[in-house]
Amino acid sequence: MKRNFCFNVVFLLCSAVLGNCFAATVDLSEPMKQSLVYLEVSSSSYDLSQPWKQTPILKKSGYGCAVGPYEILTIAENVANATFVQTRRYGENAYIAATVKRVDYEYNLCLLQLDKDAMSTPLAPLSFKESYPKGKQLTSYWLSSGNHLTTARSTLDRAEMERSRVSFATTLTYFATNVSRGFGDGQVCCHEKYAIGIAAWGTESGAGIIPSEMINRFLNACEQKSYSSFATAGFRASAMLDPAMRTYLKVPDDIKHGVYVSDVYSIGTGSKELKQGDVILSINGQQLNAYGRYEHPEYKRISFHHILLQTADGNEIPFKIVRDGKIITLDITAENIKSDNMLIPYYSYGKQPEYKVIGGYVFQKLNRDYMGMYGSNMSGKAPPHLYHYQRDLAFKPSTKREDIVILSYVLPAEINLGYQQLSQLVVDSVNGTKIISMKHFVETVNNTADDEVIKISFEMDTPVLIIPKMHLNSTDMQIAQSYGITKMMHLDE
Repeated sequence: MKRNFCFNVVFLLCSAVLGNCFAATVDLSEPMKQSLVYLEVSSSSYDLSQPWKQTPILKKSGYGCAVGPYEILTIAENVANATFVQTRRYGENAYIAATVKRVDYEYNLCLLQLDKDAMSTPLAPLSFKESYPKGKQLTSYWLSSGNHLTTARSTLDRAEMERSRVSFATTLTYFATNVSRGFGDGQVCCHEKYAIGIAAWGTESGAGIIPSEMINRFLNACEQKSYSSFATAGFRASAMLDPAMRTYLKVPDDIKHGVYVSDVYSIGTGSKELKQGDVILSINGQQLNAYGRYEHPEYKRISFHHILLQTADGNEIPFKIVRDGKIITLDITAENIKSDNMLIPYYSYGKQPEYKVIGGYVFQKLNRDYMGMYGSNMSGKAPPHLYHYQRDLAFKPSTKREDIVILSYVLPAEINLGYQQLSQLVVDSVNGTKIISMKHFVETVNNTADDEVIKISFEMDTPVLIIPKMHLNSTDMQIAQSYGITKMMHLDE
């Protein structure tokens, strides 16, 4: 009898707590109807092995919300390689055309501009509250393809710095767990009556949310005359756990915190000021522990990348470091890394690959998309010399080497007999001139006199390629016709 009484009391208490939790949940379904849109995106990329060919147009869906009467916020991943974007609002069947006003792949955010003339009334803009309700229930809202207002429940579990799924950047992510329904394509995530972020990715059990602090920073930057991106690390930092390493780097005995700089790039924040072997003690006054994390008032221990993420390109950030046993402070200029400036570009959304076909030899600019043909685990599949550039030198362009130009493969023709087995070779020089970029390669080839030969040397112990320039134009025309090549060359303007 006593046991049953205790059970009933516990049951009643739990019911009361759950009842209060659900009673406190705010339903924003009605007001959200005037703020949410469904996205339909037509996208197309290029065949990486035949860069003159565009892939068939595919249609994909996504979600967005109004941040202005005629402006939509969504994730950048939704518009990657987009050729046409249209939206649909609640209660209407007609689609509204949209154009990309601004996209930031490092933040994974995109601002769309709607066709005002196609709308009878403006949308109701949402504002995002910078809040971190850890452990609290979240409600996500979106407009489905069937024009229904849809919701999902989840719990905000933690905040961490996570590698972006569309770029090389490390960004702040809220992790939601215990999801009642999968979401992750731009849905609005709310706590009580406030929007606190939009979903960037999702699984059956969880989702990643881009928080309001990043959204507001992005939207504020979009309002400026010139959009300013945000800082990205131009160095790699490693944990400092070994006392012997601290002694080797001449760190004073009374200092037990900080991380050491294991590699310095040629682009990005700190690339010009830091040196390999420096020990970073603090950034912008925030002390780093041996793992490179600092104590945030809300997120607790979080990576130093969060400090950089908050700093606009061009601003100065104080770094306190140990160099050669001395503690010094460096004012380091915040610098964003642009994918196009990388030795091996990380992404090239919406762009045709740079290439040139000469005598059936297909030369291309190496990028991460090309390496992606070997799969996500490319270390054992990709040619080792190409993988070396991707893994070790992607962030290290120089005035002597801006691009990596490769001979991808050979289209069999009479002019290239004896060389048709060549593939995946890195171009070193043309007619004795070291190649700097894809554009430089094309210029050097074109400047070869008609009565001379084009002599192309490759890295490693490979044959030298000899291409007679005489009659090359007519030969290229025949090859283009035989293989359906509409354009024998493409360079970015």
